[in-house]
Amino acid sequence: MRRETLAFVLLLTVNTQAARPFRGGAVATAHPRATEAALAMLNRGGGATDAAVAAALVLGVAAPYHSGLGGGGFALVHEARSGITEVIDFREVAPKAATRDMYLREGKVAPGLSTDGALSVAVPGAARGYLELLGRKGRLKPAVVMAPAIQAARKGFWVTPKYRTIAQNRLDCLRADPEASRLFLRPGAQGVMEAPAVGELITQPELARTLEELSRRGPSAFYEGRVASAIESTVKEGGGILTSEDLASYRVRWRQPLEGSYRGHRVATMPPPSAGGLAVVQVLGVLERAGARGPSSREPAVLHTYVEAVRRAYVDRARYLGDPAFVEIPLPKLHSAEHISQMLASIDPSRATPSQKLLPAPLAADAGYTPWTDVLPGAKAERKNTTHVSVIDREGNAVALTTTVNYWFGSCLVARGTGVLLNDEMDDFAAAPMTPNTYGLVTGEANAIAPGKIPLSSMSPTLVFRKDDPKKAMLALGSPGGSTIPTTVIQVISNVLDGQMDVVRAVGAGRIHHQYLPDAILVDKFGLEPATLRALEALGHAVTRTDGWGDAEAVLIDPATGLATAGSDPRNEGFASGQD
Repeated sequence: MRRETLAFVLLLTVNTQAARPFRGGAVATAHPRATEAALAMLNRGGGATDAAVAAALVLGVAAPYHSGLGGGGFALVHEARSGITEVIDFREVAPKAATRDMYLREGKVAPGLSTDGALSVAVPGAARGYLELLGRKGRLKPAVVMAPAIQAARKGFWVTPKYRTIAQNRLDCLRADPEASRLFLRPGAQGVMEAPAVGELITQPELARTLEELSRRGPSAFYEGRVASAIESTVKEGGGILTSEDLASYRVRWRQPLEGSYRGHRVATMPPPSAGGLAVVQVLGVLERAGARGPSSREPAVLHTYVEAVRRAYVDRARYLGDPAFVEIPLPKLHSAEHISQMLASIDPSRATPSQKLLPAPLAADAGYTPWTDVLPGAKAERKNTTHVSVIDREGNAVALTTTVNYWFGSCLVARGTGVLLNDEMDDFAAAPMTPNTYGLVTGEANAIAPGKIPLSSMSPTLVFRKDDPKKAMLALGSPGGSTIPTTVIQVISNVLDGQMDVVRAVGAGRIHHQYLPDAILVDKFGLEPATLRALEALGHAVTRTDGWGDAEAVLIDPATGLATAGSDPRNEGFASGQD
């Protein structure tokens, strides 16, 4: 059997898994090798943190298009014994030389400057974040946890159909950097670099060396010395502004989770600089107040309420949210019972509200409209940038970790001699207030660029707790997908708690999305039946249908039996498994 055929068969096998129960811990990730690494940590006596970090590191090697050491992320970590849930924020930050208008040319946003190449690079946080998470919450030594990633980099991984598709879509960007082209592409006709064939082996010896140094020396191996110098020189030669001083001064932030509730279950999620967590809390709150059924029911009236709640949550995002170290956010008000009740009261049950009517006048005057067909041309509809890891171990410790290099293959820039693919996270700032970014998101002055500032994020790692014991985690989940992340998380929660779906069905069900601008519902091809679509259109909603998006990863502990099940979104190449 040819390698290409074998790889495709393996992917089909991975993605038709059933919700098998496990007596021990369980893991869901976006790649089989990452899940293997996580289970190896659990079987060696490690806990949920060791497993999650091992998986994240392997994902950065075997699926470099969505994460890696050159990126950053968020994680929620719950300790079963103490009942304490904490948040680690290792999101990237703007370099010290960043300026508010750095992507404007003649007063307009210059296409590609914030997504491709050196000027798009923010200060990476993943290397320090993973190691600090291990140091504070892990049980195993870094050398043990990092060994699977080192092996994957040295021995290589096979190109999958997903890798090839994404490489083809970022071909021009990858070709622009000789190091990225050498590592991630292969010579085609007449020596032109092309996306590698399915089944081809990709090895990364320079990245293996960098990972080995990290395992021995800790964060200083990345943020000082050889690697830091290589990052600085590569970025500088490309016209970027990131310096070794930016790297040396980078620190992670430990925060308290943002909390809400749904159907009597405590929900813990990511606070700002995530905008996604607030949307999760707000929309679940509106749905709970609206009635006994959630969007999993597919009833047009419930879906209308869901869409209108999401619309309003994204308006709050645009008006108020940014880095809390730079912006005064009225967070207690925004997730208060009073505000959520006002959101519900403002919804007309018989008619869609035009998004422009919800914006304050100064914002509405400047707000542009970008139709979904422009935001998601062609293959961009996949919207599976970023990645997520969910783990609950046999003791009940839980981790939900979302990590990213932002757009596919980040900036497409690799620091020479290190194997480190750098992010393009600067695109998550408002290059100009009320101007759409790569994901069609429109944000305001609160998310303007400033030195040392964290760009607003949609990443929404979330934990849901048992109704009878709010200190025991029962569901760990999250997803990639840019602006669609919060709505994916909301719908998976509804599928489990309202629809009583098993976890595999919950992550695989069709999804719908709204984000206030574009002012249209995005529906995946499995999302809604034609009659339901017509009912929503009769209420005044515009609808755009596209291919599926996101890659939800979830672990569920049955409160009645204590057995664990795990689900990896069947749209993708991930894998979920556990311990007997």
